[in-house]
Amino acid sequence: MRTNSSVNNTVFHTAIVGAGASGLFCAGSFDAPKIVLDASQKPAQKVSVSGGGKCNFSNKFISAAQYMSQNKHFCKSALAAFKSSDFTNLLDEQHIPWQEREEGQLFAYNATDIVHFLIKRARQHHSTLALGTQVLDIQPQANEFLLSTSAGYVHARNVVLACGGLSYPQLGASSFGTTIARRLKLNLVEQRPVLCGLSFPKSLRPLCLALTGNSLPVRIRQGKHLFEGPLLFTHEGISGPVVLRLSLFWENNLPIEIDFLPGKSATEIIGQHKNSVRTLSSIFPPLLPGKIAPILLSSCDTPLAHATRVQLKAAANILHHFQFYAAGTSGYTKAEATAGGIDTRELNPVTLEARRIPGLFAIGELTDVTGNLGGFNLHWAWASAAAAAQALSKRY
Repeated sequence: MRTNSSVNNTVFHTAIVGAGASGLFCAGSFDAPKIVLDASQKPAQKVSVSGGGKCNFSNKFISAAQYMSQNKHFCKSALAAFKSSDFTNLLDEQHIPWQEREEGQLFAYNATDIVHFLIKRARQHHSTLALGTQVLDIQPQANEFLLSTSAGYVHARNVVLACGGLSYPQLGASSFGTTIARRLKLNLVEQRPVLCGLSFPKSLRPLCLALTGNSLPVRIRQGKHLFEGPLLFTHEGISGPVVLRLSLFWENNLPIEIDFLPGKSATEIIGQHKNSVRTLSSIFPPLLPGKIAPILLSSCDTPLAHATRVQLKAAANILHHFQFYAAGTSGYTKAEATAGGIDTRELNPVTLEARRIPGLFAIGELTDVTGNLGGFNLHWAWASAAAAAQALSKRY
């Protein structure tokens, strides 16, 4: 954005900070002169890479139960007001094809279609896109806000913080949203990377290195949280959809337990080969593909005909009750989302407006609402943006 008198002398109805999913959708959801500011020259970069470039934009089974927050009820109003069908109806109107996949996940055929849709819709609703413009500070003043930017000052009667979380820093994610929230004295919930892999302690790293790239279906549990699905070994730990789901609830002081043979019985399988000259590990493929069985059972692997009860019991325990304490996560560079953010107690659940700062709104990943894997986080971007837009439209 170039500094010019028309911008500097204009008092915009709304300034939206962040040209990501929530910011662009909010800009396109109500008619008023507004400006969308983003430090990046490319809007909606995280949308463009989501879902492996196909964009898992929502889920057929949207409900508050799929979201984590210190206030589990906060998201209910926005989710009730904006359903997955509301978004697909918009796509249908623009003749943008989409599909439903397993577990109700809704995908576009090309994430670029969603990005272009968001930009086009924002511009159609009187939005100026100020890309490559970094917001430096936001100061509430009498009846308006003054935004200091890398291209000069911007005046607006309302401000929407749509700055996103900390995941994907390589795509421009930053801590500006929480930084400005602190300056404005808004309470924050500590942020952490989620929907990401988990790392093993150093004592188990050799196992990771030996199994890197191997994948299989498992059942994984920590405390009351239980998930079943594909697991992938990485050079530092484990990843895959089932681990990403668990990472949303991961606690570092509780053990994680993996069942490598969900729905099967290692004891029964062993019993079928009890007099065999084969080794313990050799009887489990293809249930345990590749090198998984030999490496997992290396401490007790022996010809079955000579195996002791202790060895057989140890093998079954490893396969069904493999326990460890995760050393950490794979971090923000690999996380699909950020948990925590602006405390929901600071926001009106119907409008997403700050209770103590009239005219200031916070939406999307910047808020302490985090969805599970499967399109739930992008849907929160749409739903929270729609809620704020509805409130802002009444002020024009």
